[in-house]
Amino acid sequence: MFLEQLYKLRYLLLVEFSLLLVFAVFELVPFLILFSIFVIAAILLLSFKHPILAIHILIFSMIIDALIPVKGISKGPTVLIEEILLLLFVGLFTIKILLSINESNKIPIIILLWIPFLVWTLPTGLLVAVEKLRILIFWKNYFAGFFALILAYYAIKNAVHVRSLIIGLIIWGLLLALIEFKVLFDLGGFTSGIIGLYFKKNLLAITWGRSNYLASFFVLIIPITIGYFFYTKSKISKTFIAASLVFMAFAMILTLSRGGILALFIALVVLSFRILNIKTLIPFLSVSLIIIIVILLNPLTYVVINSISNLETSGSVYSRINFYEDTWNAFLKFPITGVGFGNLSYYATFILAKEASSSAHNIILGMLGEVGIVGGFFYFSILTAVITNIFKEFRRETNVALKLLKWSFFSAVIGAYFHSLVEPTFEGFQFSIIFWTVIGISLNLHLIRSNHLRKNILLSD
Repeated sequence: MFLEQLYKLRYLLLVEFSLLLVFAVFELVPFLILFSIFVIAAILLLSFKHPILAIHILIFSMIIDALIPVKGISKGPTVLIEEILLLLFVGLFTIKILLSINESNKIPIIILLWIPFLVWTLPTGLLVAVEKLRILIFWKNYFAGFFALILAYYAIKNAVHVRSLIIGLIIWGLLLALIEFKVLFDLGGFTSGIIGLYFKKNLLAITWGRSNYLASFFVLIIPITIGYFFYTKSKISKTFIAASLVFMAFAMILTLSRGGILALFIALVVLSFRILNIKTLIPFLSVSLIIIIVILLNPLTYVVINSISNLETSGSVYSRINFYEDTWNAFLKFPITGVGFGNLSYYATFILAKEASSSAHNIILGMLGEVGIVGGFFYFSILTAVITNIFKEFRRETNVALKLLKWSFFSAVIGAYFHSLVEPTFEGFQFSIIFWTVIGISLNLHLIRSNHLRKNILLSD
């Protein structure tokens, strides 16, 4: 009987014996590989059934990447977790789209405008570029934003999805702030870290971004966080959001990003135009007071104020102005096609520092220099359509709370646009995904209103 049972289980036993043998020889490596395969398979299966999960997984994978210790930040292309997940999700949802090709889905003009931009910039860039690999790297970053927009727009089906993504963005910003604090303590503790940042702000760096780049996320997320603070009725949510704002405000100062802080200030001024009224005056002043206290107590605030007051003698400002001229000259050489993504440095007469970015640090000049008049026209049309759509949706809205929330998205986008005039934000892989996810959410904010109407109908019945 025993031998008979063993014979029935012979294949299972053979597999188990083989696995034990492999583990004995290679230790944990095969286990980790198998475990990763099972996890990835589960993620893909759940994401295929519930696409909203794919958005959360994609954006939070960036946080996981930020926690991975790397000795020195690579100046070349890196393959990270979010890039692997992006590749898997693109393949997965391409299959899903093909399976539902007969279904009638509305395609917003913003998405349609992306197609000629992507189609034009890749082949023309490969044709004229000095460094072909950079074309693929930076084009991939823009494509990631395009995919995030599509994924967010079509995955959001109801008010719960909208709220979950807004709360997810707030948590994401909070975690990024906490990571900054971790970096600060890794520099030798709070005091030593502050002193280190006083002399060199780029000590605040994670595997995929330095201080100025990290500031761009707070410029985008903080106004939306304030908007949701006034939108939500939950006291627990308000408490959590207020605490998150304190951490994010402190983290924003840690970046010492003059452009980021000025862009956030502009976004908050725009936001205040709609927030300040009789009902919201006290809560808004309370939140503002907390943020101001946090900023004033931050020892690096003086450094930021001093650096802003000395802009005319700043080396970074001087290098930008010189590179602006080089970018314009590169555009004049190739006005139709541009020189290609990431190739501006090959046309620079101004000698850049080794750690300096070859970006123009200006979205208008950068686009004209890299993709020319045609590509620039397509991209600026996309950005114009974004701000126009959000503003129109705000004007149409009649619900006061939702109107304020939509205005917070509008002010966040305004802040992001201003920041892009002095920093290379939109060409970044992580920012591209976060920004266009925000736009995907903004296109579905009306679902919250639909949910309110449905509740009122049910209560009246």
